[in-house]
Amino acid sequence: MNAQSPEWFSEITDAHVVKNYEAVDWSEEADIVVVGLGGAGVATALQGMERDLSVIAVDRFAGGGATKASGGVFYAGGGTQMQKDAGIEDTPQSMFDYLKLEVEDIVKPETLKWFCDTSVETYDWLVANGVEFRSTHWPSKTSYPGPEYFLYHSDNTLVSNIRKKIPASARGHRGYVPVEQGRKAINLGGSIFDPLKETALRKGMVFHDHTEVRTLVADETGQVCGVKVHYFEDQATQKKYVELLAKANRYFMMWPPILPGYKFFAGRGAAMMKKAHELESRRQTRYIGARKAVMLSAGGFVYNREMMAHYAPKFTDTLPLGTDGDSGAGIRLGQSVNGKIDNMQRISPWRFINPPFSFAKGIIVNSQGRRFINETVYGATMGVEIGENQDGKAWLILNKALTKAALAEVSGGKALSFQRDLARLNVWFGSIKADTLAALADKTGLPLDALEEEIATYQKAVQGDQEDSFGKDQSEVADLTNGPYYALDISLNAKLFPCPAITLGGLMVDERTGEVLNEQGMAVSGLYAAGRNAIGICSQNYVSGLSISDCVFSGRRAADHIADKSS
Repeated sequence: MNAQSPEWFSEITDAHVVKNYEAVDWSEEADIVVVGLGGAGVATALQGMERDLSVIAVDRFAGGGATKASGGVFYAGGGTQMQKDAGIEDTPQSMFDYLKLEVEDIVKPETLKWFCDTSVETYDWLVANGVEFRSTHWPSKTSYPGPEYFLYHSDNTLVSNIRKKIPASARGHRGYVPVEQGRKAINLGGSIFDPLKETALRKGMVFHDHTEVRTLVADETGQVCGVKVHYFEDQATQKKYVELLAKANRYFMMWPPILPGYKFFAGRGAAMMKKAHELESRRQTRYIGARKAVMLSAGGFVYNREMMAHYAPKFTDTLPLGTDGDSGAGIRLGQSVNGKIDNMQRISPWRFINPPFSFAKGIIVNSQGRRFINETVYGATMGVEIGENQDGKAWLILNKALTKAALAEVSGGKALSFQRDLARLNVWFGSIKADTLAALADKTGLPLDALEEEIATYQKAVQGDQEDSFGKDQSEVADLTNGPYYALDISLNAKLFPCPAITLGGLMVDERTGEVLNEQGMAVSGLYAAGRNAIGICSQNYVSGLSISDCVFSGRRAADHIADKSS
């Protein structure tokens, strides 16, 4: 596919072909040019400079990307200092054995082994470059721990049928933020990104923010040798542009999308964003040369709704999770020089229902009234199952006793505000209530015979007469034989229970080097990709922290290969 395709859905243009590197009047030059300064980009820059390479990084916005906008979780294991301080036992082999279940065959076993075997070293590298961690440990299942806790099970390792096979170890390492700042689960990734960026700048990285790349430069042999950038030469115009973006984002964040009135605030935000984009026509262009390589690390494509509709139509009702930079631009840049894409249909929708844990003691059924999953699994595991195999539809079935317990579990500061508010909103206003199961079936349209059969089977596990069909322990099930009943819509398009999502597909890369592969399976000379621009460790299934961890791993891998080729 190229920029002339009707399904391009991007402002990225075909590559600008020149005779050779020397034929261009470069405004600036460096060994590595990084396109997109998020987690993968800053890891590439830092590792490159540690290997005596010069780096210029550009970002369409202020930098940080989805890494900075995230909850600041880094997936690591094998015996990190943080795990040791918390008394958590772990080995690289145990980490590998577990992740193999999640990663499946999206990368080669030797690549996953490399990732796990070097996890402790990668953690130490982060610390050496200014990232601060704390070892307070939350031992129970949760989508995200309270603000005092920085080490937790950010995956499926505590799910009973997995725990019976592989020892459970907490591997979700949260970057340290003060308690008051940590009473949310977004915009905390600066705890990881900001120290790395500061260290990179101190070591000599040149960074140009609000500078967009729409065109790669390649010579006649196909070697990628630079980029064409759009930038604000007039600082007053750039300042106004930045102010408009900030106002737009404030409007977007001002009101939850699940509450009445959101369209008003979103509309104001969109108006500000439109004004900002109008200023982009005033930008100038120039060329930046990459003597050794260009790194594409500009995120996924979840904010490009046309690309989402084309590649992943099952998930267009999900809530985009990331930043405006997740426009697919980096992926399209790779394709502009014959880079191959894969797994573009693979989306990670996050259907978290715990906390409160009493929600997970209920049963989740599809539109046929049948259970299909262990309700305690990690939210992305649940979201994928709902989206891929259940037509995007699911109901959480509870009774009065469980809803009462659930509301108690999120009260009095025992949960983060978004966890508390979602639970209350859906119990109080988003649920369908009925005194009997028959009445509930009538109101929801679910088959009564299927509901009765599922609850009867579930009750046998509650009583200990047989094991739960989906592997839940007896402590994870609850008596549902008595009403009143509550049904919560947890479909991907549920109005009061939004389902955030990220994209996992991207450019194919050589797993040994990070070089972008072309349609013929050969490396595109001079071009690398990392993070969500590329197929990586978490491109099949996601668990919290694995994307940032993969960003750092893949960015450093590429920088090392660039340096090794130069030596």
